[in-house]
Amino acid sequence: MDTVMHLNLRVDPTQYIPQIREVPGYDYIHLVRQPKYMVDLSLLNDKVYYLSEIFSPRKFVKKNNISLLHAHHGQLGVMLLPFKEKTKLPLATSIRGRDATMANQPVGFLEGMKLLFQQGDVFFPVCQYLADRINIWGCPNDKIRVLYGGVDLNQYHYRAPNQTDTQNILSVGRLIEKKGHHVLMKAFHKIKGKFPKATLTIIGRGELEGYMNSLAAQLQLGDSFRLLPHLTKEKVREHMANADLFCAASIVASNGDVEGIPNTVKEAMATGIPVITTNHAGIPEIVTHEQEGILVQENDVDELAEALEFMLSNRKKWEDYTVAARQKVEQFFDLEKQLKMQAAYYDELLGGSA
Repeated sequence: MDTVMHLNLRVDPTQYIPQIREVPGYDYIHLVRQPKYMVDLSLLNDKVYYLSEIFSPRKFVKKNNISLLHAHHGQLGVMLLPFKEKTKLPLATSIRGRDATMANQPVGFLEGMKLLFQQGDVFFPVCQYLADRINIWGCPNDKIRVLYGGVDLNQYHYRAPNQTDTQNILSVGRLIEKKGHHVLMKAFHKIKGKFPKATLTIIGRGELEGYMNSLAAQLQLGDSFRLLPHLTKEKVREHMANADLFCAASIVASNGDVEGIPNTVKEAMATGIPVITTNHAGIPEIVTHEQEGILVQENDVDELAEALEFMLSNRKKWEDYTVAARQKVEQFFDLEKQLKMQAAYYDELLGGSA
């Protein structure tokens, strides 16, 4: 069995663990840059190493029987180019967001990425939108393989939409600008008078927590609004089970940062929660307007408020949306299928089956 050496931003439960540890037919070595990026020590095992402590790439590769390098972000791909040069191993690089848009990156990042496009062997953008962006920046089309992030459908079970009289709106994601939580809060404020029983819950943590609490007070959202800290996947699934609508109001941040396709949208669609989201980055690849949910223009408070009002007033449409949404996830975003595709791309890179 071939072994893939993965370099990831950090080790914690959110960092694409299946795409490292569960690729069928491949063993793994999990690298992070240095010990401070080992965020969750419970995940430390004999397969986790620090790049900063590897002094002889050739000896490390030979000792661990490594056949392939996989960087899980553009900047990490650039970081692995010297390792690739010393070991002559093929290098795959996943592209996940602003490493494709080049937004808010340090001086020299674009030059490093252009070198990576020349010397790297294959690139795995997480949606076609990002694939098109790196192609524009100079990545050869024949090196690009779109590899969607998958949902573990054993963990996210479909249930028909709630047909009670509750009106619980949920959003999940880091409290950063590109998630558009502030837009959702303003849109919720506009419809709250018409739907006095409606609630909005946002789950996440991040730099905008203080601003969002101030905004909630300014909008006088009161008890209808809850901002909850980062929760475990299990707790988030519990909140999804009690949600009537899921909303992801993603926008292009002022520094140019974008999403790929938010995992939370995929998870909500798998669970059977009607989805309202924005025509942003890769999101239209999973949600077609009025088929799997409702799409609105990003950063448009009025249009988002109209979508919330439409959904809350047309509960009979929910099941059609959610059945189509679950089918879309099963067809294109099933984790098991995506991991098999990842293994097939590895096979292709290594010149045959593993």
